[in-house]
Parts: sequence; C-alpha cells; structure tokens
Amino acid sequence: QLVVTVDAQLFYSVLNALPYLVNYPYECTEQTLNRFLSTGIVSSLYDTYPSVRRMAEEFSERDTRLETWEATDPNRKMALEETPWLVTARGGAEQPEQLINVLDPRIARANRSSALAKLAKAQTSLGAFPWFPGGPPSPYMTLYILYGFSKALEFDVEVPKPMVVRAWSYMHRHYIDELVDLMMSHDCCWEFVTFLNFVLSNYPDDSWTGGVFTDDDRQQMLDFSFRHWKQHQPLLKGYLALTLERAERHEDARLVFDSVMDSSKTDQDLGTYWAPEDRGWLWYNDTIETHAFALRTLTELEPDDGRRHGLVQWLLVNKKLNHWKSTRATAEVIYSLVHYLEHEGTLAIREDATVTVGPVRQTFVFEPDEYTGARNRVIVPGPEVDPDTMSTVVVEKSSKGFAFASATWHFSTERLPEEARGDLFSVTRTYYRRIMRGDEFVLEPLADGTRVEPGDQVEVHLSIRAKHAAEYVHLRDPRGAGFEPETLHSAYKWDLGIAWYEEERDSGTNFFFEWLPAGEYTFRYRLRANMAGAFRVGPATLQSMYAPEFTAYSAGHRLEVEGE
Repeated sequence: QLVVTVDAQLFYSVLNALPYLVNYPYECTEQTLNRFLSTGIVSSLYDTYPSVRRMAEEFSERDTRLETWEATDPNRKMALEETPWLVTARGGAEQPEQLINVLDPRIARANRSSALAKLAKAQTSLGAFPWFPGGPPSPYMTLYILYGFSKALEFDVEVPKPMVVRAWSYMHRHYIDELVDLMMSHDCCWEFVTFLNFVLSNYPDDSWTGGVFTDDDRQQMLDFSFRHWKQHQPLLKGYLALTLERAERHEDARLVFDSVMDSSKTDQDLGTYWAPEDRGWLWYNDTIETHAFALRTLTELEPDDGRRHGLVQWLLVNKKLNHWKSTRATAEVIYSLVHYLEHEGTLAIREDATVTVGPVRQTFVFEPDEYTGARNRVIVPGPEVDPDTMSTVVVEKSSKGFAFASATWHFSTERLPEEARGDLFSVTRTYYRRIMRGDEFVLEPLADGTRVEPGDQVEVHLSIRAKHAAEYVHLRDPRGAGFEPETLHSAYKWDLGIAWYEEERDSGTNFFFEWLPAGEYTFRYRLRANMAGAFRVGPATLQSMYAPEFTAYSAGHRLEVEGE
C-alpha cells in the first residue's frame, strides 16, 4: 500500500514534546529555574491564545515524561521488539507520580510559585545563587538565572524585582573584582563577558539592575567582546549582535550576525543549519539552543530574512528525528518559535492541506483549538495503486505555517530491490570474499550471483549516510540462510567517533545507534559460508525509530554456495 502522511500544526507538536519535569531528590538551581521558566513561557500564552490553553490541557493527559513511539505498522512492531529501547519507546521509566506536568495550567501555576520560592531561599546573603542550595556562590549560575528571569519578563511572567536587583549587585561586585582585573587584563574569557552584557541588555531599564553597571562599564564590556567577535561561537555571536543592536551600533551588529548566517548552509530537505560544534558539551555550543537563538536573533535584527523559515524547518526536522530530553533546550525553542510565529501571524491559526494521489484527492483541515496534525494519512491499498497516475504525489497548502508530508511504501515482495533508495538516510551493502594471498588477506568483491564455496569467509560492508543527526536509529541487515556469523556475541562497540550496540540474531545482524551524527560511516562484519544452495538476501534497512517515514534500504542480493 501507498501511505501519504501529513504532519501539520507543528508548534503544537513541539509543545507536546516538552518533557515533563521530574521530581529529583536533590534539585540544583538551574533545574528549579527551568521549572519556573518553562511553565511561565507556556502559561503566558494561555490568556492571549485560548486555543493553546486547550491544547495544553489535552496534552497534559499524557502519563509519560516523554512522547511514546508510534507502532501502527506491523513491520515496525517487529523492529521495536528487536531493539534495546523498549523503555524509551514507552516514554520513559518514571512513574506518573514522579512527574510534574508542566502543561496542566493548574499544576504549572503551583509549580511556578514553588520554584520561585525555592530560588528565593537558595539566594545567598550576597545576592548570588549557588549551583545547589547551601553551596558557594556561583557567578555563572547567578547570571544564568538572571537570563531566565529576563526571558520570563518578555512574556509578562511575574518576576520578583528585589531578588533580581540583589543578584545584579553581586554580579557587579564579581565584575569589578574578577572580570576587569583577570579576564580583560589577560585578554581571555570573552564568552562570559559577552553573555553578561547581553543579559544586561535584556532588562527593560535600570530599575531592574539597580543601576550598578554604569554606561562606561557596559561600553568597556562591549568593546572587549567586539574586539574578539571573530573568535566567538555562533550562539555567542547572536548574543553580541543583539547587544550591539540595542546599543545602536547597527552596522557592527549586522557585521557580527552576517558572519553567522554566511557560515550556515541551506538545504531543501534540512533547512538552514550549521555543522555541529566540536565541543558540543560547552554551554555556548548546544546545537538546539544555537539554532533556536539564531532564529530569535534573526527575528529581531532581520525579521524578513528568508532564512528564518529554514531555521524553523531545521528545528522541526530535528524534533522529528530526536528526543528532546532537555527542558532547557525545548523551552528555548518554544521561546524562539513564539517570537517567530507572532511575527508571521501564524500562531493558533486555522491550517489546511490537500493531498492528491492520482484520482484520489483528500483535504485535511486543522482547527486551532483541536490538535489533529500529528498523523493524517491517505492510504491507497495495493490493488488500487496505479503506477501511471500515482507515480506523483502532490501536497498543497493554502494557509500559512509549516507542514511535513511523506510518501511511504508498505510492501512485502519476492522481488529483491535492484538499487538502494533513501532521502535523509541512505544505506548500501557490498560483499567481499576474504582470501589469503601470500602472507596477507585481501578482499575480493562479490558480484551479484557470484558463487562461493563452503568454508569461504565473506566480509559484509554496510555504508550508511545521514544528512541530519538523529537519535535512536536502527540498521538491520538480513543474512542469507546458507551463512553463519563469525561473531557470536552481541556487544556495544565504539569506532568512527560513534557508539552502537551490535546484535547477532538468527535472521541477521542489527546495529542500534542511540546517537547517529550527520555523516557517512561504514560498518563491517564477517560471515562463513556453510551450506550449499542459492540464497536470496533481502535489503539492509536504516530507519529512524522516532520518524519511521525517514527510512532507507539497500539493493537485494543473490549469493550462491557451491556444493561438493
């Protein structure tokens, strides 16, 4: 059968992906802040957009921390049973009573008040915030919390001004005592200085900072950061560009941010994006936050730049292929998307999409107060598929907003695929006979139908390509019945900069990737021919467990083992 799927109302799909917060016995101030901020940003939309409130109430009925995987396709059910990710597929191991449902308006309001009270209690007599309550003052944690409060103010979330003023008083003392004397004198640590000045620019007036930072202080920091702008990472350049813009240094702001956008790539399938940073674990290198903040920066600096749509596309593709476990990153995306959607006039609007497959034509309507955009399908049963009229699928959308469409075959056939197929993913398979020549082994390519003898060693090469990084990806390679694996033990392996779990089964070999970065990789394993006969080997398949419409398969093969 031919299945055409339309996925619309994509802001709601991101909202639905917001991970539920978990009650931890030891709560750091960063977690507490994000509990306050994520509930505040989402709740602030409820009064302005009643349909968002209704959607949030509907989503709050989920009793798992994360979204569950879809398993409607019978072939996919079998694949799920083979994976080591059953807990993840079910949405996490937490019990419902361990979860804090940030989408329920009543729970969100109570939790926001509780989080604010915990932050007030954690603040030290100096005005600083520690990492954990009772710990030593942390300049970075204090600044991060001030950043969160500034974002809350943008969405009219009530923030206690005395708490903010005391924190800025501490930051100024830290700035005078350490930043000026150490960082600037040693010409280092511009990341922190840039972030500090940006957060200052986020507050509406000096009443929030107590006026402790003078214009000279701000100018000195800005000049220092701008002097090092070429060494900044994309996220930091976004901070610096907005700070320059707000200081009315418009040309400098565009110089800095143009360098960010000029280094981006735009692809029809992926949207607008940057290559992953080498040290993604650094606070200013998070991939999701970088793309989300680039959208936020572009919305303020160049609101009509066409690449803004590409950034949204990348974020939404990333959402489909990955599990956003971080509330911080998800809240950052929601924060940026709300600014973008409000500018575009596409938040909580009526959408539509019309699918045409030959003579079959179906229109889907998505009302703003009802979330039906996840899985809308046009299914053409096998006997009704007409290659002459259905080889082209047309999806039209007259309303604003993004929608994803995919066309997928569900099939079972005795005919082996003659070539590899895929889009965001691809996989090819090559067989080699491993033979001894002189004092070393060499690999001799095996063409389709080439005969081997019992006892011959065959090496399988699986070359895969991922255009976009993805989590929870399954590579399955069937094995011809006349061959046995040389490796009898399943195990985790590490190579090529990635880790995977390789599992041997009677029917074939599985590779499970919890994290598959964008790129090309080749995996090898060996078989031994042990039974005479002609064997048909089905295609190797590569599929995202989150978005099963992203799949690829190799060509099929025929292998013959000669009898004695």
